Amino acid sequence: MFQYLRNAKNPQLIVALSSTFIIAACAYPVFSKDTRPGHEIFSSEKPEVIREAQEAQREEYRRLIKEKRKQLEEEEAVLKRKRQERK
Repeated sequence: MFQYLRNAKNPQLIVALSSTFIIAACAYPVFSKDTRPGHEIFSSEKPEVIREAQEAQREEYRRLIKEKRKQLEEEEAVLKRKRQERK
């Protein structure tokens, strides 16, 4: 093929084939994904490990909020009982 290009007289053919080759070479990494989401060089997605860690933190935070809410409700109930006993 390179012999054909060297002997080619038409510069448009050389430009077209060269452009096609360059575009294909640049597009290869995009379409040949064999990595996990977020682990590519120019990825805008979060890596799976970070996403899972953040989800675990959210779950822990939700659990702590529920426990705190339950504790505050119990304290409020105790205070209401004390107020009623004073009356």
